[in-house]
Amino acid sequence: MSEPITIQFNGKTLDVPAGTTVTELLHQAEIRSKLVVVEINQEIVPHEEHAVHHISAGDIIEAVTLVGGG
Repeated sequence: MSEPITIQFNGKTLDVPAGTTVTELLHQAEIRSKLVVVEINQEIVPHEEHAVHHISAGDIIEAVTLVGGG
């Protein structure tokens, strides 16, 4: 098992295994990845890169759920 790394996720400190992808993080947080915009260190990660983008120690990650309506 990978050593844990520490990140900031939606304003909270969180330990995740090294090598965790954005998709895995969203799954762990029970966030449906098709309805969310993810920003890592103030840069948006395109949805098509979620499965291959690995999180690094110290990353600051914000996941914003898209809400429809009007």
